[in-house]
Amino acid sequence: MVRSAREAFELLPHRGKIRIAIALDAARAIPEIGVGGLTHRGTGDVLISIDGAPPGGLKAALETWIPAALAHELHHSSRIRMGPGYGITLAEALVTEGLADHFVAEAFPDTPPQPWDNALSAAQEAGLWRQAEPVLEAPGGYDHRAWFFGGGDLPRWAGYTLGYRIAEAYLGDDRSASSAVGTSANAVIERYDSPG
Repeated sequence: MVRSAREAFELLPHRGKIRIAIALDAARAIPEIGVGGLTHRGTGDVLISIDGAPPGGLKAALETWIPAALAHELHHSSRIRMGPGYGITLAEALVTEGLADHFVAEAFPDTPPQPWDNALSAAQEAGLWRQAEPVLEAPGGYDHRAWFFGGGDLPRWAGYTLGYRIAEAYLGDDRSASSAVGTSANAVIERYDSPG
């Protein structure tokens, strides 16, 4: 199914308008796909960054990864602007990222699997969940960069995969990521049962 950015945005509850900018900026793009995204935590405005020579070529970036990144960031924008916000705890960040990646599949179902959503084995997921539990609710009590991009003993994309699995458990077969945009982290995490 092919949708425009406007159609994807209309799947989400929102108020008013946001600004969406696209810039050539290889440093902010995810190397594996050549595209990256960022949502301003105050305004909900979105920036999509693209590598000038992305893997798979510009066509793949334009047709597949820019729409995926935009859908992900639009979900963040709605969550920021309408509540509960991006979040300041690990629990909130995991849920926010997980729901946003599930929204990608909802808005653009032909998007290939995103590598950061499947970066852990079941054993790694279980171990990382045990590591996350003590700091889930501590405001600022976690290293965001390490949890989501790797660092120390945390593998790259650990937070994205864990968040994706947590959101998957909540959504099940009867909920959509667009309808869950305002759901609290606690309500989402309640339904998660770590493997192992």
